[in-house]
Amino acid sequence: AVITPYYREPREMLWQCHRSVLDQGVGAEHFMIADGFANAEIDNWPVHHVKLPTAHGDNGNTPRGLGSLLAKAEGFDFIAWLDADNWFHPGHLASLLALHQQTGSRICSSFRTFHTLSGEALAVTEADEDALQHVDTSCYLVHSANFDLVGAWLDMPRIVAPLCDRVFLKAVLQKGRNVRSTGQRSVAFRTQYACHYRAAGMPVPDRAKDTDFADAAW
Repeated sequence: AVITPYYREPREMLWQCHRSVLDQGVGAEHFMIADGFANAEIDNWPVHHVKLPTAHGDNGNTPRGLGSLLAKAEGFDFIAWLDADNWFHPGHLASLLALHQQTGSRICSSFRTFHTLSGEALAVTEADEDALQHVDTSCYLVHSANFDLVGAWLDMPRIVAPLCDRVFLKAVLQKGRNVRSTGQRSVAFRTQYACHYRAAGMPVPDRAKDTDFADAAW
């Protein structure tokens, strides 16, 4: 199961996200969870379309967590997450499944490529991701043996929601679980963070977030 919370993203962005799941070739089923603003067109797509009546303002944690609980209840063997403004590169899920089969790891992950808001590639990486000290939400594959972790999305205080993936990794490590990485840049991350544009020598979009990730390295 691939879980995508969405809010008010444009149709083209949502379709790119969904199409990347269809193109994985591993039989993944896509759960798209509307956080208060359901797009009626998605009713015609081959997805599990869940419509929450109100928006929660927590960076997708509530729809992400509820979608994960649905997948758990429906007996899926693995859960992956994919934010609505991101997409999987071809072979992403297959590479994570291969890592699980080769190592037995029940939490597998990947690295990202970085992209502008319009989708153009940025020549930038993140040092903490490369050092396996950060895993983006869209880079995980979690085996059913670790589905107890999915409640972390729902238990997370709203005040730390902007750092939700870093909080989730802390929860994983505090429970003594291990995360293995393919080392492949197989998730496309459409960045809203000013630091990535500055690192790439690109103009910073007006609506970019000026989060300082160094302050979050607790």
